[in-house]
Amino acid sequence: MVILFLTVTLSYVNAQLSSPQEHVSLPAEYASNPGTDSVFIFNRPVYNSTMTIPLKATSADLTPGWNFVWSVYDMTTLTYSIIPKADTGTSSTIDTISVSSGYQVIITKGSISDTFRICILLNDFYVMITNKDDYGEVMYYDRDCQSVTLKSDTVVFPLWYPEPGTDNRIHINNKYAFDWEADNEQSEAPRGGFIGGVDNPPYKDTWYTVTVTDNFKLSRSDSIFCPAIKSKPSLGTPEYVTLNDPVEYPGKLYKYYYDTTDVLENRSAPGKYRFDFSGSENAVWYKIKFGDGQMYEAESDSDKIVHEYQLPGKYTATLITQSPAPFGCIDSSQVENVIELAVANFELPNVFSPNGDGNNDVAKLYIDNNVFRSNDVSVFIIELTIFNRIGKKVHEYAGNIRDWEGWDGNIMGSNRQAPDGVYFYCLTRYFYGYPEGSSEMSYLKDEDRGFIHLYRE
Repeated sequence: MVILFLTVTLSYVNAQLSSPQEHVSLPAEYASNPGTDSVFIFNRPVYNSTMTIPLKATSADLTPGWNFVWSVYDMTTLTYSIIPKADTGTSSTIDTISVSSGYQVIITKGSISDTFRICILLNDFYVMITNKDDYGEVMYYDRDCQSVTLKSDTVVFPLWYPEPGTDNRIHINNKYAFDWEADNEQSEAPRGGFIGGVDNPPYKDTWYTVTVTDNFKLSRSDSIFCPAIKSKPSLGTPEYVTLNDPVEYPGKLYKYYYDTTDVLENRSAPGKYRFDFSGSENAVWYKIKFGDGQMYEAESDSDKIVHEYQLPGKYTATLITQSPAPFGCIDSSQVENVIELAVANFELPNVFSPNGDGNNDVAKLYIDNNVFRSNDVSVFIIELTIFNRIGKKVHEYAGNIRDWEGWDGNIMGSNRQAPDGVYFYCLTRYFYGYPEGSSEMSYLKDEDRGFIHLYRE
């Protein structure tokens, strides 16, 4: 509501009727010469509340000696009936007006006489949401996993005023605007007007409120409660698990591999990712589809799930959640193109110094430099043979690279140290990748040959 102080100038110069109440002023529009007749519209502060309106008539010249006679319009007799109130002085006030009607004041002084009329209308209406159950909640049949329907209605009191001397009623057109809102930002605000709707049901308990405002800025509201219906899956960005993670890679061998920087280009298959869906809300069941044909189901979001991708490529992970009964809504969210594992880039150092001094400035591929080791675990199976300069084997291994303990510089696993010098290796590796000119992944075999320089000093 807008609080105004309204002053209406009447036909006699400087004569006034005023009221310090909440209202809107309109000129009377009946045909029988309304002159300066006005219509005052007052908004009730609370629905159906008692409201007393004062009206004050002020003389033209603000000098004593004016007589004021008040009367109220009678729709039965179509005439004005005298109110038992007669004042003399510069002004006169009626402070007991509590109903809509037409009012008249006759101001006289000596031979001067003038009549002024005004209609008082009390504006009020009631708004209610009609699809509440006994607990103030949205009716069960008006909510499901797809939508929530909200229904409202108003009880209005027509605004009209009489045309003096006739039984005509002049109706004032009043329009009503409906505005819906939710009490939290996480819930979608309802659309629509008289009937509201939510296309995305809430995953949190939510109060929906409708506020109806008319042309005269009178507002009324009503609210309804909707318990959480859907679930909100939250997967977040999967965390790449580096090889120095002591939980996922507890064996001492993994410390020799260097992908500890979380850089996309350094990641290669197989690779592990940690998934955290604890940010999900109102869910009692969870399923993660990892995008590689594997999935995981749980009834709790308390654990962080680790999944290992075996092949290089881009993957889209999807989290599916289900809300509690009775609705059991299925919802999902996706994380796209954040899991990308490169094709293997197998490398061997060409120099190592297994002397146990902790220093190797040429190829920093391991922490303890008493072993010869690759920096890539994207290859599962290797076959490796190392020869001395006369062609005698000094080291060989065949199997999973993750089980290879490297070459410690001793001859064929004995305690005899291989002397300083140049050694020749033959390496066969088996891995998944893309053949040249093909976009289809295949299980590939590749062979490498090269030299290793062993220095102990």
